[in-house]
Amino acid sequence: MTDTTAAERPAYLLVQGHVTDREGFKAYNAALPPIYRKYRGEYIALVPSPLVEVVEGEAENRSIVIARFPSREHARAFWNSPEYTEAKKLREGKGTFYVTILEGLPAPA
Repeated sequence: MTDTTAAERPAYLLVQGHVTDREGFKAYNAALPPIYRKYRGEYIALVPSPLVEVVEGEAENRSIVIARFPSREHARAFWNSPEYTEAKKLREGKGTFYVTILEGLPAPA
């Protein structure tokens, strides 16, 4: 098995949210794609709460967004960027959100 540094591992931004103002949330959604592109992130799942299939546990009525980045550093750079800091203001008061950064497994050799 080869030694793989964290920089070679993808990272995933997992957002679980309950949007309370769908109309007001649209400006936030529109602002995100260019910021994701700049920090080399890409959406891999966008699932509104009615389509989230809970197979175990209590349903929490949350939408799910999963984005992949080349590394944890890229995901953090996105999250802490001035562009995202400004965009995040557009979602204030529009719902509740739980956001995590998860390090992925290295690519198979």
